[in-house]
Amino acid sequence: MDLGWTTGFFEGMRNSRRTVDGLSVHYYTDFRNSPEKVATFEAAGWYDVIREGARIETVIEKHWEAMAPFDPQHHTKLVIDEWGVWYKPGEEISPRYLLSQPMTLRDALHTAVTFDTFNRHADKIAMANVAQTINCIHSLFLAEGDRFARTPCYHVFAMYRPHMGASLVPMKIACDDLKLPSLIGLSGSASLREKSLFTTLTNPSLDASISARIQITGGTVAEVRGTVLTHPDMTARNTFAQPDVVHPAPLAATLRNGLIAVSLPPRAVASLEVRLV
Repeated sequence: MDLGWTTGFFEGMRNSRRTVDGLSVHYYTDFRNSPEKVATFEAAGWYDVIREGARIETVIEKHWEAMAPFDPQHHTKLVIDEWGVWYKPGEEISPRYLLSQPMTLRDALHTAVTFDTFNRHADKIAMANVAQTINCIHSLFLAEGDRFARTPCYHVFAMYRPHMGASLVPMKIACDDLKLPSLIGLSGSASLREKSLFTTLTNPSLDASISARIQITGGTVAEVRGTVLTHPDMTARNTFAQPDVVHPAPLAATLRNGLIAVSLPPRAVASLEVRLV
């Protein structure tokens, strides 16, 4: 990772005695020079994309570290204004849309792991924007004429929406990493707005479910409701002909002795809305 431009930029700003509110950072999970395809892939490709996407945490931490000598009070925050998975061309929905990509469940989990990373580093990030919205890199929507479909990535955006404007709640996850693909075994983040605690969890394993037990300190749980996004097929995606193949569904969660219990299926993004008293 080359941070020479970042340090040189801040050296110049220090010499000119100017202040900067935000530093633009682009980080694509870049598979353009890889044989990896968007819509058809094997298990190795599933893990490669999610693992490479998780590297954005190192990008954030290294930039923050490089900025510190020039901005010890950390007035300048990071603006991650382009991120997402960028695959090689060849699977466009139409020749008119050169960068369109038929996003799958794999890209939805990549999105969730990225969001959890952004949430954990909320003190460092002023703003973050996915690369594009419609018919382009890491799209939320596909459209052509009167045909329209939400991608699996869109549903993750919708599931994570309650985090917006809420206060970060520290989350400590005790879970073994996945051994073979060398990847985190469970990703998550939490936030609080008044008496509503919102928790998101991602299980990237293709094979194993996770029985999670969630203990909340500093509050008493009155009610919990869950939602999950998953599919038996890791390559599942929404198309114009079948726009609801991948969609959120209710997730059972139980409350016993102050602990929330939930079973996360493989290949799943889950959200829990917890009402506190």
